[in-house]
Amino acid sequence: MNFYYDITLDFLERNYNFYEVLETDKFMNIKKIPLFQVNNKIIKDFVLNKVKVDNSFLNMIYNKTITQEGIIEYATILADKNNAIAFQFDKEGFCINYSPLRIIDEINLLEVVYSIKNISINYEIIKTYPLNNNLRREEIIKKGIKEEIDKLYNEKNFRKLQFLYLEWFNVLEKDINKIYKNMNAKLKEKINNNEEKIYKIIKISSNKV
Repeated sequence: MNFYYDITLDFLERNYNFYEVLETDKFMNIKKIPLFQVNNKIIKDFVLNKVKVDNSFLNMIYNKTITQEGIIEYATILADKNNAIAFQFDKEGFCINYSPLRIIDEINLLEVVYSIKNISINYEIIKTYPLNNNLRREEIIKKGIKEEIDKLYNEKNFRKLQFLYLEWFNVLEKDINKIYKNMNAKLKEKINNNEEKIYKIIKISSNKV
């Protein structure tokens, strides 16, 4: 088995580019992790779908990933000749977390992978993830605003909902249903400085700064 050493990973439930990491992420210093070369189809399937690998692959990688804080039971880096991504699995074989690699690590790793034999992995596609072209920060902002306006609407805190609407749309609107409808419609579009402002207001008012 081949391994890659001394690499920083950022395991998340979604596959984000490394430039989308946040200060709040918990980076892991990996001392050693299994490395396999696979074909491009496997990489795409693992990124675009919820997959489940078989027990033979789980057994291969079991307790082989060593970090500064301990051992990750099931983790590995899969690479073709152009891409490399780290994956984490649960004991049932479901892929649960992903981590991109820093550009310098990916470049160095792809130089190594040419000398590694290509393997096949038995896996099952459980479902396909919906396409999402939003950047990670945009998703966080939209989710934060959505949770707040749903909470205010359900709790009938209409005064604060009207305040946010005024700050967001620069319109004093009294129709609460119209406010709620317009806000939700706006969240389906690309965000701009207005949404950034509303998100900051929500964070401040919730004492989450």
